Amino acid sequence: MALAPPQDAAVRSAFASTPLAWLLGAFATILSVGAVDSLTRSDVSLILFYLVPIGFGTWFVSLRWGAALAVASAAVSTGADVLWRLQHAAQDLAIGTQVWNGFMLLGTATALVLVLGALKGRLEGQELLARTDALTQIANRRAFIEAAQLELERARRHGRPLTVAYVDCDDFKLVNDRLGHAEGDALLVTVAQTLRGGTRAVDAVARLGGDEFGLLLPETDAAMADALLGRLLATLQAAVTRHGGWKVGFSVGAAVFLSPPDDVDDLMARADELMYGAKRHAKGSIRLDVFGGIAPVAADGTDPR
Repeated sequence: MALAPPQDAAVRSAFASTPLAWLLGAFATILSVGAVDSLTRSDVSLILFYLVPIGFGTWFVSLRWGAALAVASAAVSTGADVLWRLQHAAQDLAIGTQVWNGFMLLGTATALVLVLGALKGRLEGQELLARTDALTQIANRRAFIEAAQLELERARRHGRPLTVAYVDCDDFKLVNDRLGHAEGDALLVTVAQTLRGGTRAVDAVARLGGDEFGLLLPETDAAMADALLGRLLATLQAAVTRHGGWKVGFSVGAAVFLSPPDDVDDLMARADELMYGAKRHAKGSIRLDVFGGIAPVAADGTDPR
């Protein structure tokens, strides 16, 4: 899943969800500006009003839409110029002048489109880097928290279960101490790739820090989580043995929420506690609890604590 899109990306997505309606609105704006332009050409310059829909089209939808709106604005502006001169019986009605003015607007609009496109691309790149773990190239803790916030809201609306799991690499420090940090990094990359490849497209996978990884599993109840994590644990163990022969294991803590907690901190704290419980009592195991709001409940309805 795409982890926690920034607010600006969410706005662009809202525009892009109805591209035809937005495109018609943008062209209607340009035509309205052209109508006013044909009435006031000798007194008022409306070039900025042409540039507004072009800028919005480029920033919130796409570079291609911005370019299309730039061409449309130049055509409408040229038409408004010709219409005004015809209405006022202008003596200097020369097609070259109107074409030149149209090209000037097109050049200005094209420059705006290119600048905004380049700026948007750079900002999106920075946003992606800010939400990506540099070593493993999966999401980082910040992106995981943002995705968890979105999934909590979705769980509240639809009343469906949500599972968050923490995966910790047992004896990771020994790999660094005995084999070096390069081997430790290679191990982390293998774990990240295995987790990403072993989960669904709708699931979020992130490196939370050090040798700790997080999984966000929407619409996943206890039975589904237990089966998925069991398979994932076996796949992880096989992958680290096959790729590097690393003698490590994995402890997993999974919190299944039948109703969402109050906030992300509570959601993550439950999974963290369960993971550390697995490490303390039986390394290489999965510790899973089901929570109905705040208090955990076992399958038979009793309190497991």
